[in-house]
Amino acid sequence: MSKRLRIIIAAGAPFLIAVIFALRNYIISLKRFFPECTFHKLTGYWCTGCGNTRCVEAMLHGHIITAVRNNALIPFLCLLLILLYMENIGALFGRNIKLLPRKGLFWGFVIGAFIVYFIARNFIPVLAPVSE
Repeated sequence: MSKRLRIIIAAGAPFLIAVIFALRNYIISLKRFFPECTFHKLTGYWCTGCGNTRCVEAMLHGHIITAVRNNALIPFLCLLLILLYMENIGALFGRNIKLLPRKGLFWGFVIGAFIVYFIARNFIPVLAPVSE
């Protein structure tokens, strides 16, 4: 990755976060346009996307535990982005740090763990999304 692109990412990411934070009430108000989950309505089981809207809303309010409770995938992806951002900042200062594993076996385990999570939350009430 070129140094120019790294600088753009380093400067643009905090700006983007500030814009999202400033517009968080508007972003939260958009949830009324999202339909109910058809899969959950028909079967009573949680799909992989169930809880995403409530998760994002909780994160915008700063309620991380509630966000993880609604759907653990979104906070996990945010954590990955933070770690990638930190690697980018390190590269800007000449440090080649790797905060994320690069092995396929690790990522296979992570994907497998999320598959188990998405199935288990249908049978273990503590893992189910928080109802409104």
